[in-house]
Amino acid sequence: MTKTKGPLHPSVQQFKEFVNHHPKMVHEVRNGQKTWQQFYEEWYLLGEQDEMWKVYKADGETISSPAQENNDEKAVDLMGQMLSFLKKLDAEQMQQHLANVTSAIGSVQQVIQQFQGNRTQPEQRTSENNPFFFRKD
Repeated sequence: MTKTKGPLHPSVQQFKEFVNHHPKMVHEVRNGQKTWQQFYEEWYLLGEQDEMWKVYKADGETISSPAQENNDEKAVDLMGQMLSFLKKLDAEQMQQHLANVTSAIGSVQQVIQQFQGNRTQPEQRTSENNPFFFRKD
């Protein structure tokens, strides 16, 4: 029983074409350094024009030791990702996300305080703060 595959999503098709122009990506996946999912996510977030993709083109291939090439590629990859992230960073959007996270944390803190308060209140209850407390005369 085999599954029939439908046509690929247009973005996946574009990514496959992108990989054809950047053959070094195949080598990294085969060596276990990255997965196709990681490459696709970076491609989707950073775009095809990002500087980090230059290291994967066949045109700029240089001969060097594999260890040095790995370190150089990782450094270029990291710097490229950071620069791209900083360029695309929208201050207003970041402020909105931080406000949302802050309010969520505040809500969680309130819930925790309520639970902690419920646990300690029965011990602290006295006749003064309990309207349903009746004493015998």
